[in-house]
Order: sequence, then structure tokens, then C-alpha cells
Amino acid sequence: MLATTMTNTEESAPAPSEESETLKFKWGKMRGKGGKKKDTQFYESFTLDGVDYELFDTVYVQNGFAEPSIGKIIKIWETPTVEKLRKIKVQWFFRPCQISRFLNGVKIYYNELFFACGDGPEVASINSLESIAGKCNVVCISKDARNPRLSDETVWRAEFVFHRYFDVGKHKILEEVDDKIVGIGVKNLFNKMA
Repeated sequence: MLATTMTNTEESAPAPSEESETLKFKWGKMRGKGGKKKDTQFYESFTLDGVDYELFDTVYVQNGFAEPSIGKIIKIWETPTVEKLRKIKVQWFFRPCQISRFLNGVKIYYNELFFACGDGPEVASINSLESIAGKCNVVCISKDARNPRLSDETVWRAEFVFHRYFDVGKHKILEEVDDKIVGIGVKNLFNKMA
């Protein structure tokens, strides 16, 4: 088992607390309906407490640990139940301390993260939308030709950088991946064009 500080199952997180219900919330662009009965509503965006979020944004997720987890939003929806629970699926980044036993001889940046990929429960999890604790500024420093280059100042100001991946099933650091291994499409990991 990996040393993780994130929810590491595909099960739903607990219902939002009373405190989170006081947050200001508004749905953004709808994506469509799905689920077994085609009554689950999927979205591309939402606003939570005055901050706009979209699919593939990188966020902090508070899940009961002292340090919030960091991940990319890969799915957003509302359940058709009476409570109308708002959910997000997040694909995780690992901090070096979480995968340290697999980093022997690997040089890392002081603020580097590794994007979870491959097969395993630690790749992604489902959380309440209200578990988001804010946006996280992670920039991709991959030299892949498809990744838009950023100024040195932008990279320097970033909270975190990433350019490598951690395959949770094989316990390996990967320099490059394809869409099949990442699951969400490599283009959704690269920097957005300004």
C-alpha cells in the first residue's frame, strides 16, 4: 500500500458538513445526463464561494488530514437523490514524501509533484464537491512539444511543478505517458494556452 494522504477508494465521500452547506454555490455549463437511469447531471464547471472551477483544474482537497491532497478534477456531477449530492472525481498528484520508497536515485525539484497514472485505487477517488479547499497552481514543465512553454517567472512563481508520472500499479516513475495510461488525455495535463 502506498503512503497516501488522500482518499484512496472509488467510494463516495461522506455528505457535506453543515459548515460546507453555507458556502455559496452555482452550477456552470452542463455537459449532459448519464448514469444507470440517465438522471445524473454532469457539468463542465461550477462556482464555489466566489471561485470558478472547470474540468481539469488542479485543486486542493481537504479530506480530514492536516495537509490537503492535490489533484485534477476529472468529472463533476450531481446525484438524482433527494439530497442532490454534488460530487467530483479527482485524479491525484503525489508529493515525493508519499512515494519516497520508489524514488531511489531520482533527482527531484523541491516543489515537484508526480501525477498518478496506471491501474489502482490510488489513481483517483470520488469526493464531495464541497471538499475542495481552493485552486492549486501546478505548472507542467514537460519538454513535450504539445506542452505550451511558460516564462521562467511563471514557473518560478508556481506553487508546484510536474513533468513525471507515478504508475501506481507498477510502482514506477515514468518520464512519458500516453492517453491510455493517464486516462484523461495527456493534453489535459499540459499548460493551458493563455
